[in-house]
Amino acid sequence: MEAVKRLLALWLLLSLALGRTYLVPVQGEIDPALAVFVDQALTRAEREGASGVALLIDTPGGRVDAAIKISDRILQSPLPTLAVVQNAFSAGALIALSCRQIAMLPGSEIGAALPVVALPLQRPEAADQKVVSALKGKFRAVAEARGRPTQLAEAMVDPEVEIPGLSAKGEPLTLSADKAVELKVADFKAGSLSEALAQAGLSAEVERLEPGPRVRLARFLTSSSVAGVLLALGILLLLLEFFTPGTLLPATLGLVALGLYFFGGYLAGLSGILEILLFFAGVLLLLAEAFLLPGFGLPGALGIGLVLASVYLTFGAQSLAVGAYAVLVLGLGLLLLFRLFPRSRVGRALVLESAISETAPPKGELEALLGAIGEALSDLRPAGVARFGDRRVDVVTEGEYLPRGTLVRVVKVEGPRVVVRAFKEE
Repeated sequence: MEAVKRLLALWLLLSLALGRTYLVPVQGEIDPALAVFVDQALTRAEREGASGVALLIDTPGGRVDAAIKISDRILQSPLPTLAVVQNAFSAGALIALSCRQIAMLPGSEIGAALPVVALPLQRPEAADQKVVSALKGKFRAVAEARGRPTQLAEAMVDPEVEIPGLSAKGEPLTLSADKAVELKVADFKAGSLSEALAQAGLSAEVERLEPGPRVRLARFLTSSSVAGVLLALGILLLLLEFFTPGTLLPATLGLVALGLYFFGGYLAGLSGILEILLFFAGVLLLLAEAFLLPGFGLPGALGIGLVLASVYLTFGAQSLAVGAYAVLVLGLGLLLLFRLFPRSRVGRALVLESAISETAPPKGELEALLGAIGEALSDLRPAGVARFGDRRVDVVTEGEYLPRGTLVRVVKVEGPRVVVRAFKEE
């Protein structure tokens, strides 16, 4: 006991000469914004001459591409790195294996790194075998670089790799703290952070680094659920502007939602000039289709294609999950938009007063309109409402688009169907 106290006292004295240890929390979902934060933290530690960097890992996993970026950055750092593991599952296991030393805290675990595809309202499913094979190769390479058992690292990813007595076939390997140390996946157990730093030979003077506002905002905006909701809201609000032209408020709010959607990607280092240009070019084409070239043709199709390309280039493999959330929210939003919104106070203020009457006039009255000249009270796309004298009538063109305010002539009456053309004075 006395020897341990002397050793700790000596370590504290040496810590004063060693400089600081930078503590980097790796917590929550692994995402691109977290990769940016870890890179910034390591760069600062290297620039300021830290004695080492300790990564406090407590994560259920996350995006593979982000974990690989963090892993590569740790392997490249010249500083001593220590993973202090509370829980290092999935992508977190790769990050822990990349550090020079691994300390396991009481009750900690590491492993269960089988890549999965998780969509809303569905059970997670194992990723394609190509993805599993690629990630298994990455785990093996990192284990080789740090002198750890490669077969155990592979078994964390591939459930087909069976380790007798540890994992059954069909289950990815997960190790407790004791087993991880016993099998030399981890270096030692520690009862606390300070004890882990002492055993690793790092300074007791710790400076904890936290993600700044930019990184926190990026992590929030780029989460699959938030990004999907922003995308759906943007589309819904632009649709609302399309059906109630002239108010500008829905279009403005829609563009703000879509702007936030890609701003998060920009902050996380996912969106560049190309993705942003593709997105806004697509939006401009869709607006041109809606207001300048009514109907649906090449500009609209090209606009949708450019927006989808921008989404995929920004979020990569995550675009599927983002799209799934967007479809769910968009479906619910369309239901509310077309069924409930017109009945609300705001909806009644936005919807044209020239709403289509639910009760059709008697047949004889409609036939009397043949040849009558009136004014379109709504855009005819091709259906809408026109006024003839003091009467409002549901009308339809022969396929052409006529903006609100156009003078029209009734050219045909077929039962309840009143067909009009643009009136041109001769």
